[in-house]
Amino acid sequence: MFLHMYRPIGETRLSYARMDGRTMVALVQFIPCDPIEGDPCFNIGWAVEETHRGQGKAREVVLAALREMRNGFTRAGMNAFWVEAIVGEDNITSQKLAERVISPPASKSTDKNSGDPIVQYLPLIEAQSEL
Repeated sequence: MFLHMYRPIGETRLSYARMDGRTMVALVQFIPCDPIEGDPCFNIGWAVEETHRGQGKAREVVLAALREMRNGFTRAGMNAFWVEAIVGEDNITSQKLAERVISPPASKSTDKNSGDPIVQYLPLIEAQSEL
C-alpha cells in the first residue's frame, strides 16, 4: 500500500492506495474537518476500480489505512481521532462497508449541497481501538 500526503489548499490530505502493478486497485482518502470534542476529525472516502469490486479490496484498504493512521498518530502522541463517512442512502454497497469496517450509522440526514438523503458514520478511533 502506498501513502501520499499532500496539501492542495494548505490542509494536509492523506491518500492510501493499493496497487496492482501500475493499476490503482483501491483508494482511501482522509481530509481534515472540524474537530469533535477537542479531537481531530477526518472525512473518509473510498473508491475501487471496477474490475476489482466485490473482492474485499475496499475493506482491506480502509482497515489498513485506519490502522496506519492510528499507529502513526499514537506514536506522535495523539491518542484519539474521529473518522466521518458520509454515504448516499442509495449507495448500499458503501453503507455495508461502512457498517462492517467503520461503525454503526450515527445519523441520517439530507446533504446540504445536493439535497440527497445521506447516512453518517462517526466513530472515535482510539489508541487501543480494535480494527
